[in-house]
Amino acid sequence: MGSKRKKAEKQKDFVKPKLRVGKTAAKPDNHTDTSFIAKSISIPNQTINKKTSNTEKKHEVDLTHHLSLTKHHSDITRKEVLNYIEQHLPSNPSLYKDILTSIVPLIIDQSQNVRNALTSLLSACATQQIGLLDLHIRSIILFIHLAMSHIKPDIRNSSTKFLSVLIDHATESLVRSYFIKTLKSYFTLLSWTLTNDKKAVSLAITTSSSIGGPSKKARIHHLSILKAFLSAALFPISSNERKLDYSEVKMIHPESYKYLLASSTQPFASLKLFVQEVPKQKNTDIQQDSKKDDNAFSLNDLDTVSTEDIDTRRKVMLDVFMAPMLRNLKNLIKEGGEVGREAHSCMKVLEQLQSETK
Repeated sequence: MGSKRKKAEKQKDFVKPKLRVGKTAAKPDNHTDTSFIAKSISIPNQTINKKTSNTEKKHEVDLTHHLSLTKHHSDITRKEVLNYIEQHLPSNPSLYKDILTSIVPLIIDQSQNVRNALTSLLSACATQQIGLLDLHIRSIILFIHLAMSHIKPDIRNSSTKFLSVLIDHATESLVRSYFIKTLKSYFTLLSWTLTNDKKAVSLAITTSSSIGGPSKKARIHHLSILKAFLSAALFPISSNERKLDYSEVKMIHPESYKYLLASSTQPFASLKLFVQEVPKQKNTDIQQDSKKDDNAFSLNDLDTVSTEDIDTRRKVMLDVFMAPMLRNLKNLIKEGGEVGREAHSCMKVLEQLQSETK
């Protein structure tokens, strides 16, 4: 009898119960009721902290995934990813380093739509995080100069759009560290020559015809950006722009701001302290050209010149770039139209510099 009872109990585990319509199945013995709802939370900020942590976590996950898509083979995908990142910019400043590292190489992207979306994204990042482009200007300006001398005309034509973003959001860092290199890149972009040598002129004409010179619409945009770049580099900041008034800052002494060092890396340049000056020309050179200034810069000196202060930038402009730029701008003025008007506005900036330096 005992063995039959044990067999019957074992067979119960394998018997499928018959369910009737309208009746729920029996709940198991270890069932736990979880249908209760909490009416209140003891910690008032618990839900807020949960929400913020979840959104930050979501941003990090989405950011990593979308940044990997910036290298996608489809240009449509790359454009949509840039638009998505612009619409969902994070509030955490530490995440912007990964963003710029991934998107800056797209300055020389083959698709024009991708480059236009990148221009808008860089402006949005600079607006969201003040001073961001100053920290990463070294990598950004490297790709801009590469785009200005690129073999494809479309990439060269859109290169100055990114330069315009730097002029608007990182003016001081741009003109102090990359004034000479940017002007040299401009001469390459517009097929200009720094010397009036016949070989250099013929080489520039041959190169421009082989790779395709800038279109009329592109030249108009290049010249307008050139005017903004020259104005920012060769003239002091206007008083209308926002500056930090040190007299209103609380310090140990109310006149402490008078004895602070300048923001330039060469604050003693005016006193000629700790500054390596360019050596003067030899006597043979002076005899050949007595009109030349002894301390005038030449093309060979540009690689060692620091353009931190405005006086050095003006001197470099007058000694090296002024004559060839005026010569090429006069040729564009003769063409007339919008190109001539933009060239004339650039020439006005140079004439204003000449009148002030006299």
